[in-house]
Amino acid sequence: PMVAFIPIVWAIIAMVITTFRSGYIQGFVEAVRTPEANGYCRFDPATNAHACEQRTSALFAPNGDSENATLLEIAADIDAMILAACKAVGVENPEIACAPHSGARLVDSRGTRVRKVEELIHGRAEPPIYVVPRWLHFIWPTVKVGHVVTPSNVKSADPENPMTITTLSLRPRVFKIKNFMSLKEAHDLIEHNKPRLKRSTVGATATYDRTRTSSNTWDISSKLARRFKRRAFAMLAMDHSEKLEDGLQVLNYQPGQYYKPHVDWLNPETEDMEGNLVPMVNNGTNRFATVFFYLNTVEEGGHTVFPRSYTHKGFDGNKVMRDGGPNPLPGYISDRDAAWACNISSSALRSKAIGGDAVLFYSQLPDGELDHESLHGGCPVLSGDKWAANLWVWNRPRDGSFRPKKRPNNQQQQSPKQQKPDGQIFFQVQNNAGFAVDVHWLNPNGEKAKMGTLETGEFLGLNSFNTHRFGATAKGGDNVLWTHVVKPEDEGNVAVILVPRKARNTITSSSNDPK
Repeated sequence: PMVAFIPIVWAIIAMVITTFRSGYIQGFVEAVRTPEANGYCRFDPATNAHACEQRTSALFAPNGDSENATLLEIAADIDAMILAACKAVGVENPEIACAPHSGARLVDSRGTRVRKVEELIHGRAEPPIYVVPRWLHFIWPTVKVGHVVTPSNVKSADPENPMTITTLSLRPRVFKIKNFMSLKEAHDLIEHNKPRLKRSTVGATATYDRTRTSSNTWDISSKLARRFKRRAFAMLAMDHSEKLEDGLQVLNYQPGQYYKPHVDWLNPETEDMEGNLVPMVNNGTNRFATVFFYLNTVEEGGHTVFPRSYTHKGFDGNKVMRDGGPNPLPGYISDRDAAWACNISSSALRSKAIGGDAVLFYSQLPDGELDHESLHGGCPVLSGDKWAANLWVWNRPRDGSFRPKKRPNNQQQQSPKQQKPDGQIFFQVQNNAGFAVDVHWLNPNGEKAKMGTLETGEFLGLNSFNTHRFGATAKGGDNVLWTHVVKPEDEGNVAVILVPRKARNTITSSSNDPK
């Protein structure tokens, strides 16, 4: 009886072969083998072939600069393409900066690295393609205020609400990150870190200061902290590396608490050990980008403010910073201007704290220079409280404690990248007071901007201008015990901090000795 079924079996096999030859099954098989999922190849049963988009050229742009794109013919391989693109967009010393396997790379406009020229040929990489030389990291282009991009290299915490990046300011580069985390993730991070909070400090030397009144703690290794750090690196289009990150700083602001505007990068003139805070000199490293996460929605106040932004939506043309003269020191803002920046009547850029969102800003420019315009702060909370976290990402692995320089005068060297502007005067101060002091720049209104802390005998290098005033207080103190007015003959010399014996005896015998 089984013999009777043999013709039927052969008939079925023949039908399968005929169907396969007709191209439909073959088309299905080939579709699996070809990159149909990427959207640039489609099988056409009518022609029994694949129709694939073929591009011969693509737009390339300098890192972070969408305005100066150049159309180039696509090269034979990715190494040749990177070198050609580097030359076309004006990278200095392209044979070195963009040599094969040097770390130079191409990143498309949605933050995905281009690894093969086939991605350009078939239109998978979205133009313009940004050229990132070795030693540098990709920086999101601002394009225009209000520009929105959905990064293709980040998995959102909620697939139904993908992460988006919106340009808030062209300079400094400030972006709103929508849906960075889920509200559950934010809540869990708060609960994990709430018991460990303590008063926040400022600077590399971790001192208490009246300009910062929040509480904080550091989450280095929890599961959530690791997840947020990996997600932030992916959003920055960077390979995750623990050597390029600080721990996740978790913050809490109660009503009335704030953080006066400041810059996140560490000043090479005041906190540098061996010149290694200058990013593009001798493998220097400094803070490159800050991702500031909002863990809850603040009822009123608590905005992140950027007083030096004059390119955002709603700016009325009236500068927020009015004090400090024409050459304010990096990170300086007067108390009056800081208060005005947070006033809703001013047109300063203020990012509202909305739970689950984040704000991204860069401390370095696309060429690796430190961005003096990246001044930012936390406005006072007016109602409710504010929970937040931030991650600092560095441009290179960093080490050392970043204590102020302690070198003889004749060993001070200025890096070639730090060419002095006209009229700038470089000098040093040395602490001979007999106790630790804080060195401040004194603005015309008498307000202090801390430049660094010096133990007895230590030196501090300063770049300033004629008639600028500096002062010294006991470490952590408020009373100015020594002042110095900058003059042209200070160039290359040392101003010695000396305190009268009576004041010195008062400080050293006080029960509130600086620690």
